[in-house]
Amino acid sequence: MPILERKLATVQARYGKSAFEKRHYALFALMCVYGVELLGDNAAECRENLEGTVARVLKLEPADSLVLAARAVLAVNIVQGDALAMTDATGEPIVFPEWGYLGRGKYQRRDFRFDALTQRSAASGTLFDAFDEHEIFTPVRTYPAMSVDDIAEGADA
Repeated sequence: MPILERKLATVQARYGKSAFEKRHYALFALMCVYGVELLGDNAAECRENLEGTVARVLKLEPADSLVLAARAVLAVNIVQGDALAMTDATGEPIVFPEWGYLGRGKYQRRDFRFDALTQRSAASGTLFDAFDEHEIFTPVRTYPAMSVDDIAEGADA
């Protein structure tokens, strides 16, 4: 997981003096990793490897709330599905979350349909020509601000 390791090294360099900031920006770094895998066992292995990288690099125990939050994030960021058909394993449209770090230990999640995001990029002219400002990248769901513990509660849901 070299990409995540590089992201976590950057977090260490920028926020390593504050355990609080380091933990929260490390989770945010993970929140910026996405994938679609056709085979269920490969998707599960990818999630496990990424979770293990976070735990190893940050020296966390498996029951740490940050590890549980990482598991919940990976459950929605690494999707089993068909990227060409843009559907998940159940045949529903792939939905990806956009995570934002609001600071002070709070995160914001907004979900977007993958097909809508990619179709908008294929519009003629510029990306924004064919759409009114309010139509561009409209989330299908917006969540209230969440803490690490709030996100971790969704780990086994």
